Amino acid sequence: AGAPRFNRWMADTVRPYTGKDVMEIGAGIGNLTRLLAPRRRSYTATDIDPEHLARLESRFQHRPNLRVRHCDLSAPQDFREFAGAMDSVVCLNVLEHIPDDLQGLRNIHSVLRPGGRAIVLVPHGQSIFGTLDKVLGHYRRYSHQELRGKMEATGFTVERIVAFNRISRPAWYVSGKLLRRETISPLALKAFDRTVWLWRRLDAWLPWAPTSIIGIGVKREAA
Repeated sequence: AGAPRFNRWMADTVRPYTGKDVMEIGAGIGNLTRLLAPRRRSYTATDIDPEHLARLESRFQHRPNLRVRHCDLSAPQDFREFAGAMDSVVCLNVLEHIPDDLQGLRNIHSVLRPGGRAIVLVPHGQSIFGTLDKVLGHYRRYSHQELRGKMEATGFTVERIVAFNRISRPAWYVSGKLLRRETISPLALKAFDRTVWLWRRLDAWLPWAPTSIIGIGVKREAA
């Protein structure tokens, strides 16, 4: 559904950092869940939209290792059930949607065991923040330094920050910043998805900044 090749590229990028007990924040209808959940000992798919949660329940009802929960990244009480239970939290394109991103990172930190990993994908580059970001409900786009600083401030040691999806940055800048468009053509999205097989091979060689960055943070051992 949507952009299957792009979803696979994203899943392939983050999968090496995930462990056996995984929580996914903002799972939507489960397009990434489907790719990340196999061979996990336990997988908790979360969202805040009742329709998405119902779809997840239906779609994965035959997966005994997968549970579905309402979980708001900005609400500490939603995370208490899972305190210290996870070795991985996958949070892709969610942190930029909440006003208090430090609280969101603290909530992620709370469900991880010491040594567990947070895999946090966010949009990169406030200089290209435009109408597309506003329509999508983004509060901000991040620099490497801001993402690293906020993850470190909430108890993580940042192993690395991974650049992701350079190819779409010029189009995002032109559409959202220069032309002030509020939508991306479905035909353009479909054409992009059809050529992802090529772009994912060339992406690392493109000479400009990425559209997104992924912070890989490890929960520090207790002193």
